[in-house]
Amino acid sequence: MNSDGGVEDSASTLSSARAELGPVRPPADVRVELIAFLEQDASRLGEVYRCLQRGLTADEIASELEVSTSGFVWMYERRIRSLLDGDLPTAPTVAQVVARKFRSMLKTGGWSEACRTYLEHNLVELERRASDESARSVEVQQAKAQTEEAEARNEVGIYVYALPHYLLHPYEPDSGRTLMKVGRSDSDIIRRFREQTRTTALPEEPVLLRIYRTEPGAAAPAETIFHRLLEAADHHRSVARTACREWFVTSTRFLDEVARALSLMPVVVNDAEVSDD
Repeated sequence: MNSDGGVEDSASTLSSARAELGPVRPPADVRVELIAFLEQDASRLGEVYRCLQRGLTADEIASELEVSTSGFVWMYERRIRSLLDGDLPTAPTVAQVVARKFRSMLKTGGWSEACRTYLEHNLVELERRASDESARSVEVQQAKAQTEEAEARNEVGIYVYALPHYLLHPYEPDSGRTLMKVGRSDSDIIRRFREQTRTTALPEEPVLLRIYRTEPGAAAPAETIFHRLLEAADHHRSVARTACREWFVTSTRFLDEVARALSLMPVVVNDAEVSDD
């Protein structure tokens, strides 16, 4: 920790920057403070940071932390870059996820004045980016294109969908869990669902997040296990008027772990890890 005079200089510099739009990079003393936090952080963010410092690849980190996919590592790397370098994401959904981490860190307290000022300034910028309707429209269109491309392959397995609104604004803001449809592809459920989404049954077209491939005929028992474990974990089914029985308040992280337990390889169509940790 630098001397009080150094902290005051950093705080003054950041205070001046707050009047300007755009992200700011942390002063050297603030970066040191944030690194010290990550080195001691017991959450998944700290674990990923320490693995990266050891030079592990994303696949090696996923293996060491016993998670199903290495895709989640990218999101944690994005948070780390945002914290340590002021390199903030432009994609609204990602900006929202990073903003949630900034908020949770600010709530913990114990930060120097300069560090708090830095976090608060970039949080404002993250919130601005998360609410950028133009960027949001582009993001949704890209997700829809990837959805249509994956659907066209007609792979047998468990499909996971979510509405764009609930990816940007999680159904449970504190946990980051949100409404996701989890259903099998070989019983016409997904086909009927796709047809339904082109009508007025839902407020917007969902995007496909995951396909967990199964052997032909194995999707039905896999779906039963998915639903049973979701219920057991209190990832309650939605009682919303427009929702059917395959909607749950959950996360792709949880679903990936269920797939891992069933030895199913996840196909990441759209990466939407919204949980905070």
